[in-house]
Amino acid sequence: MSYKSPNSPLTPEGGTVQNTEVNLSLSPLRGLGGCTVIIPTYNGAKKVVNCLHSLEKQTFKDFETIVVIDGSTDDTKAILETTKWDLKDFKVVFQENKGRATVRNTGAQHAKGNLLIFLDDDMRLEATGVEKHLLHHQNIYQNSHKNHNSPQNHIKSIAIKEQYSFLIGSAIEDLALVKTDIQAYRAYLSRKWGNIGEKNTPLNKDNFFLMAANLSVPKQLLDFLGGFDEKLTDAEDYDLGKRALEQNFDIYFDNEIIGFHDDFITCISYIKRQKQYRQSHIKLKKLYPERYAQNQYEQKPAKGLKKLIYWLFSANFWVNMIDETNIFKYNFLKIFPQKIRYKIYDIIITAQAVHFPK
Repeated sequence: MSYKSPNSPLTPEGGTVQNTEVNLSLSPLRGLGGCTVIIPTYNGAKKVVNCLHSLEKQTFKDFETIVVIDGSTDDTKAILETTKWDLKDFKVVFQENKGRATVRNTGAQHAKGNLLIFLDDDMRLEATGVEKHLLHHQNIYQNSHKNHNSPQNHIKSIAIKEQYSFLIGSAIEDLALVKTDIQAYRAYLSRKWGNIGEKNTPLNKDNFFLMAANLSVPKQLLDFLGGFDEKLTDAEDYDLGKRALEQNFDIYFDNEIIGFHDDFITCISYIKRQKQYRQSHIKLKKLYPERYAQNQYEQKPAKGLKKLIYWLFSANFWVNMIDETNIFKYNFLKIFPQKIRYKIYDIIITAQAVHFPK
């Protein structure tokens, strides 16, 4: 990793998290410069504009916004710099193309805020999103001090892990913008995944995930963990979460912090993305075999009848049908009820992304 940051008061001697008294510097909820929203983008001129418009509509407006352009070759920079944004503190940073981990670290290094909120450029955050992110971390801070300063508790030190946490918001598709059946399927999946865990209860090692599409973390915690791993070109957010759990920091998920994900997939593009994500987890295991000796997202090779079924659904014929690029320009799977149809989509995508990738 090449993440460069000032020494954080979180960093204990020997690199181990200890119960030690620290001076937490999170600003009050309405304090100046307390929060920075970071949006990495690559050739996302049309997408990032919608993301910024959603930030203009936030109920809480006292935050810095940084868009980091990762070597884009489109007109993103010109559009951002010539548009008058209704944002209190807006900054554009341009860098050579270095990838997802580096671009997020660059945003963190330029941030003035004590709390960082990461959004993907194809996200639209609902109007109370920034405020809800801030409230979570403010409550974590206040509760940690309250617990240790109560008359019944004479503990003088405050455990670092109680003061800092990650918060993941949802990333769901806007049903009003869904145009195809595969996009409706993706919207169904994102809402299904949104039922994981319970609000105000940390995720555990068995159900944990971490995505930077709609994510907040105190800057000091990101510094402590060394930022996003710049050796990685994908799954860098998952790896950050894995390292956080190893150090006993909590990760929360709140599906009421809604981010609309404007990624209008096709079946073929979704399979491609799943292939990339699978390859990224293979890379993680090669780079860090001890950390990833067990990975809940690793799929074992199919055998017997199951393998045969996956093979039958690995033909491009199925993808062309779903995307309606076949000679009939129609998806004949629509004759099936949604439950059955979506199960078939699961099989086709798994077959072509995992078991019989081409």
